[in-house]
Amino acid sequence: MHKERLSNLFETFDPAVKNIILGVLDIEQEHISMEKPRVKEHIDEIISAVAKKEIEKLDEQERP
Repeated sequence: MHKERLSNLFETFDPAVKNIILGVLDIEQEHISMEKPRVKEHIDEIISAVAKKEIEKLDEQERP
């Protein structure tokens, strides 16, 4: 599937969740032919980066 088409499948999702899903799908595509892919760390990095951005966004919204 094309990246844009995949992105459209998750159009109604929360942007943070959508970014996590698309990031994980990118990694899976890169490693799909490997017999024993080792992508746990990469997936954790994606989730951590998105979570950090969301926390920063919430912090900015709470400031008067």
